[in-house]
Amino acid sequence: MKASVYRGPGQVRCEEVPKPTLPADGVMLKVTACGICGSDLRTYRHGMRGNLNFQILGHEISGVVDEVGAQVTDYQVGDRLAVAADIHCHQCYYCKKALYNLCENWQLIGTHQPGGMAEYMLLTHEILTHGIIHRIPDTLEDLPSALAEPSSSVIWAQQILQIEPGDLVVVFGDGPIGALHVQVARARGAKAVVVGLTGERLDMFRQRELGALRVFDNNTHDVVAEVKALTGGRGADVAIVAAPAKSPQAQAVNLVRKRGKVALFGGLPKTDPLTELDSNRIHYDEISVIGTFSYHPDIHGVALDMLDRRLIQADKIITATFPITETAAAFEAALQARELKVVIIPNGN
Repeated sequence: MKASVYRGPGQVRCEEVPKPTLPADGVMLKVTACGICGSDLRTYRHGMRGNLNFQILGHEISGVVDEVGAQVTDYQVGDRLAVAADIHCHQCYYCKKALYNLCENWQLIGTHQPGGMAEYMLLTHEILTHGIIHRIPDTLEDLPSALAEPSSSVIWAQQILQIEPGDLVVVFGDGPIGALHVQVARARGAKAVVVGLTGERLDMFRQRELGALRVFDNNTHDVVAEVKALTGGRGADVAIVAAPAKSPQAQAVNLVRKRGKVALFGGLPKTDPLTELDSNRIHYDEISVIGTFSYHPDIHGVALDMLDRRLIQADKIITATFPITETAAAFEAALQARELKVVIIPNGN
């Protein structure tokens, strides 16, 4: 079968690999769509966790059940499934408190186990029992279903932040995650402002009517002053930093109101993770700085429902699809920020 294979930093390409053998306790998924995630791009640039030098990538997956192992009773051939990234142990301190996203033995599909950028993906017993799988609603197509996984982390973050109707939310990040934050904030009744750096992508936010109240280029605007002007000098209720950079983290603390909230949604490079924030501002104005990562498994089902009801408009966020034979071109388009969301189609057009 064809698969998008990682062979080391800067080396991702389509290769012929053996199709997995179906065990009695597994399910064979014929993959119909798999999104390229920011973590896939970090792997491409900098290498994979554990210094692995081979893996089939991809954890934003939709597909249809092609074969079912003899011991499996929960699924049948023809079931349309969306598969998310995480595998949890269900045994550690955090799992027992239902904080599955903080699992001490967390595994990532596409890193610890082969991912969904392939014509076929084996859903192992471990994935079936401890992973995140939901049936795709009948009225939702496979392509937008691949957005359920990244949407889940966005929904989880905004739930933790308790974003309310009427809130002004500033989103730092002009990529697909930024676009998802805009749409989820709008679905919660809030108003979103986008701050980015790349003119081409910022133009997409304007032209594709993604729902932002304002779109600012951080190179040409005094974003703190602009946000203060929008709020009568008070500042934003919430700032979400969905960009892997230090400077917007500092900006975020300076542009929220007293008792405002700042979410550090995007991580920094492991080689340079320390940042500087105005601790006096945090202290005297009672600002909350919150980290958010991954999501509870149930949120994946919520994401599929929001996509099905077009509260999240996948057609405005997915701007390019590539056949699996053009894996290298797909990664290049995502890396160069020529598109918002890039999805690989392993089977079909």
